[in-house]
Amino acid sequence: MIKLEDLYTFIEGNFDFLLVADSNEKILHASRLLCRGCGPQELALAGETLTTVLAQSSLQTFRAGMIQAREDIRGTVIFTPKDAKSCSIPLRIGYTDTSKGEVFLFFGTQVDGLSRFAATDKDERVKELACLYSVAEWIAISRSVREFFTQLPGFLRRGMQYPEQVVVYSVYQGQEYGQELTGENYLSTKLVENQEISGEIRVGYIDSDVQLLPEEQKMLSEIGRMLSLAIERKELSQHLALKEEEEADYRRRFADLEKEIETRTREMEEQRQKLDTANLYLDRLNRGWQESKTRLETIFTAFPGDVALIDRDRRLVMTNRAEMLAGAKCYESFFHRDKPCKDCRLSRIVHDKAPITLTVKDGDRYLDVHALPIFDPNHEVEGIIEFYRDVTLERTYEQQLQQADQLASLGQLVSGIGHEINNPNQFIRGNVKIIKQALEDMLPLVDAEFERNPNLKIARLPYKFFREHVMVLVNDMAHGSERIKGIVEGLKRFARRDEGLLIDKVDVNTAIEACTRLVHNEVHKHAEIKLELHPDVLTFTGNSHKIEQVLVNLTVNASQAMPDDRKGLITVRTRMEEDTIVIEVEDNGKGMNEKTQKQIFDPFFTTKRASGGTGLGLPIAYRIIEEHGGSISVKSELGVGTTFVIRIPVKSTSETAVAPGNDKQ
Repeated sequence: MIKLEDLYTFIEGNFDFLLVADSNEKILHASRLLCRGCGPQELALAGETLTTVLAQSSLQTFRAGMIQAREDIRGTVIFTPKDAKSCSIPLRIGYTDTSKGEVFLFFGTQVDGLSRFAATDKDERVKELACLYSVAEWIAISRSVREFFTQLPGFLRRGMQYPEQVVVYSVYQGQEYGQELTGENYLSTKLVENQEISGEIRVGYIDSDVQLLPEEQKMLSEIGRMLSLAIERKELSQHLALKEEEEADYRRRFADLEKEIETRTREMEEQRQKLDTANLYLDRLNRGWQESKTRLETIFTAFPGDVALIDRDRRLVMTNRAEMLAGAKCYESFFHRDKPCKDCRLSRIVHDKAPITLTVKDGDRYLDVHALPIFDPNHEVEGIIEFYRDVTLERTYEQQLQQADQLASLGQLVSGIGHEINNPNQFIRGNVKIIKQALEDMLPLVDAEFERNPNLKIARLPYKFFREHVMVLVNDMAHGSERIKGIVEGLKRFARRDEGLLIDKVDVNTAIEACTRLVHNEVHKHAEIKLELHPDVLTFTGNSHKIEQVLVNLTVNASQAMPDDRKGLITVRTRMEEDTIVIEVEDNGKGMNEKTQKQIFDPFFTTKRASGGTGLGLPIAYRIIEEHGGSISVKSELGVGTTFVIRIPVKSTSETAVAPGNDKQ
């Protein structure tokens, strides 16, 4: 961008004093000679206003001169600063109107030098300087080279002695602007770009007899210098490049738009062809189906499930699914397959010419499908109409009812078996205690006999070996009997009818130990169970049967998540966090991805449907913990394992919770 300081330097090279102000009387520039020539210290005038700088009498001359300058009347003002009243400098005034507002130029020479110029010459100098200022400002704001040279004649006329007769001709990089001058009576300045002449500006008069002034040539040369400087600084080139870039971008966007229109047109043509195909097929059908047209449309719109009209090429002719387009393959649209179904209803109906009703499985869904043939006038099948109904929930409820019936029968069986096992086990427990007491009384006597007879044998075993192991055997029998008792009690608790009331004093550690015994045989095939139970975990009021159901479900699920090539580890932990009981069931199994983690608590979601999973275990566990005012969450990583975390609040440690072992009831 052209700097106005360059213009100020040029003016100061011709005049000793220069002051530039705007219409608000703000001083834009002041020459150093003017600043320091009127007082003991140099004045800082730029940025000040005429009111704060000038004496009152001087200010009046400035304001009067500015009014005259607007009317193109050249005058003289007196510069007298407030702090140097003895110093007064006469200045000529010039005026120009720029895009940023009015600008007034006040300039002059030393008093002796000023008198060298006649009044007419001084007026001409004022016009030339105002012209230079306007051109400099126009160079700075021009948006393109073309715009600059087109408007340049209007600015140059202001600085010439006969503005109404001025003719301006410019040429830049081969592009001509204005009216070409004839003859040799004109002023000229060359435009230099990168040390090479790139253009020229010529100024003359219509009347070739009018004499051109040296000052006008000097003004034109300065304009050429400023313009060359702007070109060197690439300001105009940048404007031109920006314009060209905008035009290139416009052409690119226009080309892209044409391509998009072409693509959209082609797509619309394809859709039109598909619609034409569908319409042609419907027209053929309408010739034989006029009476059933209304009925068919009613079925399509009113049927709550999916309906599809399919031709012999397995293409959709009509469907009540808005997202499915006519012409697509039925197996692609409905079942997302890349080839026809193995039990294709169309093939069977074409062969048998009879309706078909069956249930098909699509992923986790079960669909009842009723397919009807559509005959042509020759009684040949030319298509089918299929009605789909999602019966997944019905199937799931049926499986649940079967499972519930099995569990009810199992509960009765377990209760009876538990009673039958518990009775003889009571004899075993009582007899083991008597045998243990008898052995404790008898062994000292046998020890004395062994001292007399070192070859003594009992049960065909050397007495010394027998003596070391007999009490271990008895203790193992007692421990086994107690274990049978614990298993039977756990089975009876699991099988008994639960009223669903939250009135039990639940000891989490005891419940975990009972569940571990209950699932030991099933889990032991896949994993070991490790218990890390904190002894200070409090009891809480709840439903012990439901809590055990949750723990059994999580433990069995963890064992089923183990890889087939190794035996895993299930760790069950308990601890207290302030007034909250925390239970963790951690395994080092296969783990779950993020999508599965988000769905495991959704009813009927399961990854084990092929092995009989219903997808209800974890949702029921979630509901049970929620009933107890707690929460259950999961953390899992593929290939690392899964951890379920249960948090159950103990609402009042003084009323509803006591430490294990302190319950007197």
